[in-house]
Amino acid sequence: MHTRTAARVVFVVVGLSPWLLTLARAWRLLGEDAGPLDSVFSAICHRLPERTLRLAGVVMPLCSRCAGIFAGLAAAALVGWPADARPRARRGWLLSAGLCMVVDVIARAAGPYPGGHATRLATGFAFGYALAVGLLPPRAAPTSSLDA
Repeated sequence: MHTRTAARVVFVVVGLSPWLLTLARAWRLLGEDAGPLDSVFSAICHRLPERTLRLAGVVMPLCSRCAGIFAGLAAAALVGWPADARPRARRGWLLSAGLCMVVDVIARAAGPYPGGHATRLATGFAFGYALAVGLLPPRAAPTSSLDA
């Protein structure tokens, strides 16, 4: 397996892990043995109940913003777009997505703000996607059999 492919597989597995863990709990595939897996997520997220999604009736191990970040990591690894973005553009996307998250946090703290799970998921997803695009090695240019 090429390094590029291996990196993408890792991002997909890590990005989908909180979603799959929640579904595995809902379908009772893990029983009571999910504690060690759950503790990994508790170390990186506040998991406030009012900011945490329920999936199939089970509370996710991350808040909605963190769940969005993880989903964004997986999506970017799967889609791989843009494949040839310059580093400056990648940094710009990451900065823009990060600013959107900060604005969402400040607006929510400042007073009545209609943002909820949807905005937290969206800003987290955008940040996770931009982060993955910035960290993952670019995809190889497609080759054509006609070039031979």
